[in-house]
Amino acid sequence: MGTSFSSPGPGSNSPLVPPWADSEPNEPLAVPDGQRFREFRTHLGKFVSSGGGDTERLGASLGSYARRATGGGTVAPRRFGAMARAGGALFDAMAALRDGQDPSLPGVDLGTLDGRPTEVAIGLLVDALVPPNGDADRIRVALNDALSEAMEGQAAFDFDHITDDVIADMMIAYLTECIYEQIVLDSGDAFAKAKDAGQYDRSERALRELVRAAADKHMAPLLAGNVRQMSGRTIRDVQLRAVKDIWAEWEAYEK
Repeated sequence: MGTSFSSPGPGSNSPLVPPWADSEPNEPLAVPDGQRFREFRTHLGKFVSSGGGDTERLGASLGSYARRATGGGTVAPRRFGAMARAGGALFDAMAALRDGQDPSLPGVDLGTLDGRPTEVAIGLLVDALVPPNGDADRIRVALNDALSEAMEGQAAFDFDHITDDVIADMMIAYLTECIYEQIVLDSGDAFAKAKDAGQYDRSERALRELVRAAADKHMAPLLAGNVRQMSGRTIRDVQLRAVKDIWAEWEAYEK
């Protein structure tokens, strides 16, 4: 599991999409609304103070997040450009290992991974895949979580365990964590509304489960039966398409 960030998150006047993250850097962006996070954070804080039980409030927070805080479904995928690129690199590396090929990563080859303790192998892969940009922390968490889920139960890193289904599930887990961590970063002090650790944990768990369900709903059909025909570049586009579809679903939560 990833961990919530202690940062207060971006301010309302921060750009909708930071330059390092933009999947369409040559396209213009609107000037952000000065109060774009206010409603999202208010709803989310009330959800957290309910102990994670007020699902209507969670829906309202995500509706406001999708429509206002992040600029809507035409803008939001651009915010995930750097994360999607890293996800594409993860896909290429694991597909190569599945096929017994060198993953083409600095400092990582078949020999450095074969038979190593899984935790060590995952660490090597993550270190090689994390890009040097402003999303590095969130990408690191998402890569580690996705690889840990993919190799769960494997004491030693086993290439034979890497199947198309494992890769597909890994990519859904990766996108889930990217979206979840971005929401938490943008949430400001909303999680501080928890009255105790139990409320905090239940609220985080409910949010993550909702994000995972949305990622599975919108990304799994794009991957089903297609993993062998895909590359890191197409996986990048699949992730951004899934984000767009998830945002369209969440925008409908707002009344």
